[in-house]
Amino acid sequence: MTVAIVENGTLVVSVGGFAASIAAKAIEHQFDALTHFPDRCANIELDELATRLNDFAAYVEDLAGKGDIAPGFNGVVEVEAFARRHVDLTRRFWAAEGRCLNWFITGPASFPVARNEKRIKVADARRADLAAHPVAARKAVKRKALPHGADDEPIRSGDPSALQRIMTKIEDLALSIDKMKAANTIIRRMEKGGADDAAMIAAIVAQTGLSADVAARGVVLADWQWKRGFDTSGNRAEIRRLHSRLKSLARMQERGNESQTVKTGIGAVEIIENVGMARIQLIFPAKPDEATRRALKANGFRWLPSQGAWQRHINEAGRWAAERVMKAISAEGAA
Repeated sequence: MTVAIVENGTLVVSVGGFAASIAAKAIEHQFDALTHFPDRCANIELDELATRLNDFAAYVEDLAGKGDIAPGFNGVVEVEAFARRHVDLTRRFWAAEGRCLNWFITGPASFPVARNEKRIKVADARRADLAAHPVAARKAVKRKALPHGADDEPIRSGDPSALQRIMTKIEDLALSIDKMKAANTIIRRMEKGGADDAAMIAAIVAQTGLSADVAARGVVLADWQWKRGFDTSGNRAEIRRLHSRLKSLARMQERGNESQTVKTGIGAVEIIENVGMARIQLIFPAKPDEATRRALKANGFRWLPSQGAWQRHINEAGRWAAERVMKAISAEGAA
């Protein structure tokens, strides 16, 4: 997806309901005090802006091409929102940069050093905002497109298919252990016969189905190794961890959504165990004061505007954290 092009010294952006046109001549004056070649600088800035916009559009297009994205995800809307914000941030950066001076250009006589340092700090802050925006936007759009994460990412508790995915992962690990045990048997047998590494690798690939690269890791000795073979202890530990998590998720889903209202010194606070999101949420009657916000953050709760709640993961630690916050609030009210 191409949403921005630069032709004849003019950047043209068009996506959804957003359109913008920026001519290099129109921004050239903002670099007059920074370089002897403001025209070149202006064209470079337009090229870099177009690249950032197109890179984000390509990223969103790639996400939209996945078959398991959220039903309501609209890539064009997301790219349009990014383009509006990013063009605005870029203009702010240009404006801040244009107030800075380079004594090599303006001359050293009576150069306003202190004033220029303040302007440079502002410009640096605008540059940092500009650089951070694509990173944050990519994370946000990925959460919208894949609310439960991609297949190659850790399994999230809020994923409706989390139990099935965990069981599948356990089965895959168990199968991997069986293959490694079979490979170890082959290695021991062939070592006694004096076979070379290549023959061992070929036998493991043929008899276990492991790839040649994986087989080589068990056959070819590294400098720190003294014995050939595969170590299955890591996979066994992971299976135990997954079994524990499987039980925890099953208990959480059996428990279902729960809600209770606690009266505190700042009013009634609703505590919700949202199984669908795998979050424990605290909903306040109004914006909490500074002391309450500190208590929430200290106990791992973070504000989620879309839910209108302070939340963290559902687990025993999360429930204890909610109790600690309620006690802290009640103590403040009593005081």
